[in-house]
Amino acid sequence: MARFTGGCLCGAIRYEADGEPVTAGACHCRDCQYVSGGGPAHVLVMAASDVKMTKGEPRIYFSLSEAGHTVGRSFCEDCGTPIFAQNAARPGFLSIKAGTLDDPSLYRQRGHIWVKSAPPWHHIDPALPTIKGDPI
Repeated sequence: MARFTGGCLCGAIRYEADGEPVTAGACHCRDCQYVSGGGPAHVLVMAASDVKMTKGEPRIYFSLSEAGHTVGRSFCEDCGTPIFAQNAARPGFLSIKAGTLDDPSLYRQRGHIWVKSAPPWHHIDPALPTIKGDPI
């Protein structure tokens, strides 16, 4: 994957990432359902140092996860597009929302987390590994 770019719907936020994702997956936690509009959050987990903002700065909303970790969810203040997520339990890593990639075909899902929170209509690929709750 090496180098890729992305941003929000309105173009106010742009980023560039240079490096390989640590992993990529779908999070089915209730909070991700809220910010995705119902489905799981599909993310690429990167070293935060591999991601650079090239235009604008997202706004961050902080909340406590079910596991008790502080989670920051970055979004475009103008159009509302979810951009990144960060978890205090994993400092130094940044989750990039797959829908923000300029080329979303680069996303290759490797598993599912928080599947115990998934409603019955979420598709969970049985060929991929699953974790019932927090992967930490």
